Amino acid sequence: MAGLKIATWNLYQFAAPGTYWYERDERNDYEPDQWARKQAWISDLIGQLDADVIGFQEVFSVAEFKTFLNGLGYPHVAVVDDPAVDPEDADVFVGPVTAIASRHPFVSPPTALAYPGEFVDDAEVAADFTFRRAVTRAEVDTPQLGPVVFYVCHLKSQGAFVDSDAVAALPDWKARFREHLRQRATKDADQLIRRNGEAAGLYLAAMSELDDREDAPIVVMGDMNAGPTSSALRVLTQQDWIDNIANMRRSSIEDAADRAWNFTWQLYDAYGLLPSQNVADRPVTHAAGWRYPAQTLDYVLVTNALNPKNPNRMAAVSDLKVFNAHFQEENKLETTDHAPVLVTITPVA
Repeated sequence: MAGLKIATWNLYQFAAPGTYWYERDERNDYEPDQWARKQAWISDLIGQLDADVIGFQEVFSVAEFKTFLNGLGYPHVAVVDDPAVDPEDADVFVGPVTAIASRHPFVSPPTALAYPGEFVDDAEVAADFTFRRAVTRAEVDTPQLGPVVFYVCHLKSQGAFVDSDAVAALPDWKARFREHLRQRATKDADQLIRRNGEAAGLYLAAMSELDDREDAPIVVMGDMNAGPTSSALRVLTQQDWIDNIANMRRSSIEDAADRAWNFTWQLYDAYGLLPSQNVADRPVTHAAGWRYPAQTLDYVLVTNALNPKNPNRMAAVSDLKVFNAHFQEENKLETTDHAPVLVTITPVA
């Protein structure tokens, strides 16, 4: 049987003509011909992916999105939250949502992943801390592996947005530079805290599912807005080696099965599971912009059940492709500034 093919993709402002993203500006609205070209381009690339399950980010026009994906051969499409709109202008979207599309049926209706209360209890964050953008949790009944749990996420964005009007109102350049840098430092730190807290929430939620079944196949995928060596990815995967545990050297634990428990409780970046992977050659998934260089922000993470190094695996990550050729076109409006990441998971023979 062919492997299970899964993908994650940020579509960049999937908002139908007549609506706007973030502010009512002609630059933030598709003309009908632009929208038609964007949809045709997305359709062509989805055909190239040929994925069984796709997780999406930056969906605004939900009804149009569902109809579009149904027409591309995905009868099972779910969006678990409503996109936020400007309370003073219903045609302006101010918050996108995640979504999932599948060729195979859902075991039960997808839901918004509940944020684990234990993080709020243990960390110095507000009592109402949660995922800024709802995480889609879906369990798909796949013919290749049986039921597989998917989390589709879009973590807190990068970049600190300074209130330029407030800065301009100050009396001189000394004060303006001071206030600009003060705001940037504060907001950069706030975004790091939020993104890392969201990463912790994803990790703890996956741990809870593994409590019920330690060999559960779980896939966490999406736009993490963080690089491979970032603190957010370290929190999310827990790949830092454990040398000492419970006042003992790990190597001195007698039972090999006990020494292996750390693998059960980790998440694995699919790219790092491939024997041919080279960190220096890792393909970027986000195009260069006016503020940032091209970088890797989009990931597919899996539990140990899908780890090729696990002798008791049910299946294994066998391939990963990044489709970023469109970055050369410099037209993210009719394409996207993100590249889909496609992972193949092959059942154990």
